[in-house]
Amino acid sequence: MAGRYWIETYGCQMNKAESGALEVALEARGWEPAAAADQADVVVVNTCSVRQTAEDRLWGRLGLLKTLKRRRPFRLVLMGCMAERLKEEIFADAPQVDVLVGSFQKHRLVELLEADGAGPDPAGGRLALTGAGEYRFAERHSRRHSRGEFRAFVPVMHGCDNFCTYCIVPYVRGREVSRDPGSIMEELGALLPPEGTARDITLLGQNVNSYRWAGGPRGDGGGPPGRAGVSGDRWSAPLDFPGLLRLVLGQLGEGVWLRFLTSHPKDMSDELVGLLAEAPALCRHVHLPVQHGSDRVLEAMGRGYTSAHYLHLVERIRKSVPLVSLTTDILVGFPRESEEDHRRTLELMRAVEFDDAFTYRYNPREGTRAFLLGDDVPDPVKQERLSAVIELQRGISRARRRQRLGRVVEVLVEAVSKKNPRELLARTEGDDTVVFPGQPERIGSFVRVCLERLAGNTFQGRETL
Repeated sequence: MAGRYWIETYGCQMNKAESGALEVALEARGWEPAAAADQADVVVVNTCSVRQTAEDRLWGRLGLLKTLKRRRPFRLVLMGCMAERLKEEIFADAPQVDVLVGSFQKHRLVELLEADGAGPDPAGGRLALTGAGEYRFAERHSRRHSRGEFRAFVPVMHGCDNFCTYCIVPYVRGREVSRDPGSIMEELGALLPPEGTARDITLLGQNVNSYRWAGGPRGDGGGPPGRAGVSGDRWSAPLDFPGLLRLVLGQLGEGVWLRFLTSHPKDMSDELVGLLAEAPALCRHVHLPVQHGSDRVLEAMGRGYTSAHYLHLVERIRKSVPLVSLTTDILVGFPRESEEDHRRTLELMRAVEFDDAFTYRYNPREGTRAFLLGDDVPDPVKQERLSAVIELQRGISRARRRQRLGRVVEVLVEAVSKKNPRELLARTEGDDTVVFPGQPERIGSFVRVCLERLAGNTFQGRETL
């Protein structure tokens, strides 16, 4: 029985892509989006469990949804990493939740809703679709590619095999699984013109550059050969991440950017760096999480590299791609972190000069190896160190942006500026935002803009030939 749905998504781009896949599946079966949560028959909350702050925020949201549900009944579904990690606790402490859907059962949700009906179970029954299983990629992860949306996110691998000691991802997302290249190419075909309107595509994975497709025939014994490399409905040839990028780049054509997210430093190969330098459609922007500047802490984190290795990698990237935009993640307050360890993080930041950084405090995650080390860095010390990291990065980011003033860059026009209807909002390949005078007819186009001024973190410019 179809009805109206409302989806709320927290956390990473992979979560957003999976919520998009659910939208595609629901609308294909006749469901319609609701205008708000309290107008829906089914409310789905797609959760994140990477940090305690994310879970705290979601617990608060569940409290508000409990109030809304009293006013107007609807079926409440909790989906994703938090549902996988805390299923017993959620059922015990959040009676307003009707259905739990873990990381490996998301593909079953639409079938479940149609079997059970859109609204709350009149018998008060509650269902849990969690536990181990084989992750299944959706065929489509966006319903908006033909509605004037120009950015698209395409998952190509799932899970992580690194087991960094502080990270919950391998436990709630599972081991690495790479997606069939044939399926990736079919989704791209729906995103690209003439069928779609995507102009900026990001290939996603928890550790995207560890993508490995083993190849092989179809499980049913084959079938007539299809396009090159395909046997039946499976890609027959082995493929690593640079190989996948070359395959995708060959299909893009002109007028489309390609990105990838997120990279692990230990898997950033020379071949991948070379592709960044030679492929015009591949954006010169790399998100390369360093996490820390102290070798002692990096070893305790299980990151698999030293600060010297990371700095050498940055040197290779910048030598091959001089105008690359480099962003990172930095964690402060890891167990046993000393003032000297913290100082080494600041030194590494000064040496690299990241364009931007996502910075955060250590949160113990039960089930990880670091959880056994305790949480011995006091919260005031964590906050003091985090503030120092943020202050330093803000200064570096401002200086990096000022260096770009006067440059003529290509931008993708995304929308009319909310602050000024006579200006357009655009994005550079380095993921900077730019506003400049222009007409709405330019939306969806690539134009050349001279970066003239800075207003906060946003460039102001003018179109040029």
